[in-house]
Amino acid sequence: MIQIAIGEEGSWTIIDGLFIAAPFKNAVCYFEQSNNDQVTDKIEIFLKGTPAQISDGISTIEQIILRSYLNAQGHYENPQYLRFQLETGGDYFYAEFQQPYLTSNQAGYATHYKGSIMLNLFYKRSNSFYGALETLPLTNKNGTDVTTGLDIINSTDYHATYDSTALIKAADLTSPLPSPLRVELINTYATDQLKDIFIGIYQHPTEDDEDIFFHNAPDLSGGTLTVDTGAINDTYRRFTWSATDWTALTAQTLTLDIIDALGGHLYRPFIHLFNSHAYTDLYFKLAFQRGIYTIYQTEAVYSDPDYDYIFFPPMSIPPNQVLREVLPHSLDVVLYAYKSTAGTYTLDPDQLQLFPLDYAANFLGFFNMANNHRFIYDSFRKLHNVRYSAAGSETVSHILQGGPLMATPGVNNRLFFIMANQDNTADKDRTAQVIVKHRKRFRIL
Repeated sequence: MIQIAIGEEGSWTIIDGLFIAAPFKNAVCYFEQSNNDQVTDKIEIFLKGTPAQISDGISTIEQIILRSYLNAQGHYENPQYLRFQLETGGDYFYAEFQQPYLTSNQAGYATHYKGSIMLNLFYKRSNSFYGALETLPLTNKNGTDVTTGLDIINSTDYHATYDSTALIKAADLTSPLPSPLRVELINTYATDQLKDIFIGIYQHPTEDDEDIFFHNAPDLSGGTLTVDTGAINDTYRRFTWSATDWTALTAQTLTLDIIDALGGHLYRPFIHLFNSHAYTDLYFKLAFQRGIYTIYQTEAVYSDPDYDYIFFPPMSIPPNQVLREVLPHSLDVVLYAYKSTAGTYTLDPDQLQLFPLDYAANFLGFFNMANNHRFIYDSFRKLHNVRYSAAGSETVSHILQGGPLMATPGVNNRLFFIMANQDNTADKDRTAQVIVKHRKRFRIL
């Protein structure tokens, strides 16, 4: 260990190693050996100098402790960290300490005024150490290995630039443990504001094709296929029915190769509607079937007429554990509808998306984002906000559901984005730019 410091960026107090200054002499860390998420550690800090220098040193540590408590209460902007450097000129590693307190050796009151004292700094921390923030290269139809802002569009189909995902290649993730992501999303859609943001991650050792998640109107069975350039993939499928019990409207077959790629993961199916319906008694559910036999079905969800999309409860593919000694069998995803009112109803979906949940977070807005406003979610800090371009100011404008967002090393990590405006419309042409950063994560220094 070449250096140990405590404090925050721009205000570090070195307690051991290179560039240490009086009264600090050296420090010894005692890390708790545990597999718990949180651990309690101790650092012995040795001070040597004049009584005044030692008093100043103790005061410096007490101020850092105070700032840690104030930050936890929301009254100080920066967390307080331990910072380690293992070799000269090498990377720094950080651990935020929480609930710290300071004691001295029992003879400290006597040795203090003779020129030395040993302090014990106790604290809790996450059972990991983290590197500095690094920008990850992102890839989709609009660019390869982009670090300055990758363009995304709010739908994925055959169009050359329409891609609502961002791929982090396995080779670009060198963290030994899953690393927390910082996602920055800039609203570049000048004609409309942005309210809700949904982010999901799919992780796979080799799969890097986004098409298997998006099933467009031509892929769906039944109904009437209609061409319209305003729809995703330029087509939607119209279904009409009049029964007042559960009715199967359409199905999509997940073939063996798709099941193999999607297998072992959890998804939240998402149906986008070309036209919003106007019904107040409409419910849907999805089922996995083999022929007429239902293997699994979701709970029913109410379809609000004020939304042009439907989110379903999570579904696992396959819907139960299998031996995985051979390929999982193909499945049909069947959409059922229920209404209580007599008469003919119409539904116009243009895409079924299997939205992945390896890691996921929903951000439900209560303050709309205009053009060039930047949304930030920092999983390491466990905070999110929106930055406003006019004055560079920030505010919290979303309610977080889920999280954190983590990148797993050794596999491809693909991020999926769905964005909706204040009218609960997920416009297929909505645009944004995405920047993703992470901190390498280590269990042992």
